[in-house]
Amino acid sequence: MTTCSPSSSSLRRSILASLAVMIAAAVLPAGPPQALAQSPSGSQSSSTSIRTPDFDESLRWYQDKLGFRLIGSTNFVQGRNAVLERSGFLLEITEVDHVLQETSGPPGRSAEVTRTPVISLLVPDVDREIARLRKAGVEVLQDPQDELDGRYRTAQIRDNGRHRIELREPIDESGGFNPVGR
Repeated sequence: MTTCSPSSSSLRRSILASLAVMIAAAVLPAGPPQALAQSPSGSQSSSTSIRTPDFDESLRWYQDKLGFRLIGSTNFVQGRNAVLERSGFLLEITEVDHVLQETSGPPGRSAEVTRTPVISLLVPDVDREIARLRKAGVEVLQDPQDELDGRYRTAQIRDNGRHRIELREPIDESGGFNPVGR
């Protein structure tokens, strides 16, 4: 039996997670145009990763509340890892073995929310999405508002842990949805 050092195990996990993201990006359909940011050269998937001690709860939250689908998951000695997808956007969730920092914030809030969004998702109607998420019990950190000289309507929510998520609706001069965000 071969034993890996913590640093080589971490490197192996990082390589496997990267391969999963690359394979998923290569085989997944691009999804509806309103859900993808596009560059002048065409559609490109975006991705990010988050770390959480509440792995199972986070998987369920992102699937149930935001409509992500599980592409695959892996169990490692140091924790679990999963890759989810929503309209071409890839999210990697990694389990960590420690509890996030406690704060003295409002009751029911056990960890401080990140200062900046860790995820920015394009949605066709921010107001409608916020209303749906509120009904589902999701904490809204910022109500919908126009930003960036009226090019985007944005809102921010909190996931089941400490991660701030931005919802963006690209709008054009006529007030309609612009899937390219220009």
